[in-house]
Amino acid sequence: MKNNILGGLVIFLVVVTCLLMLDDISSKKLEQTTYEAVKNEKVETHTDLAIVDKEK
Repeated sequence: MKNNILGGLVIFLVVVTCLLMLDDISSKKLEQTTYEAVKNEKVETHTDLAIVDKEK
């Protein structure tokens, strides 16, 4: 009996995973980011660093 429940659970999880993968593949709402967009985002973000002068 325990093996039947575990087997059914495994089959259920595999079916749900396959359905989620098919949904992601068929969905065109989310487009992948191109490298140019990523490059532009990196260029626009600047971090100001403090320069410390050591006095001797």
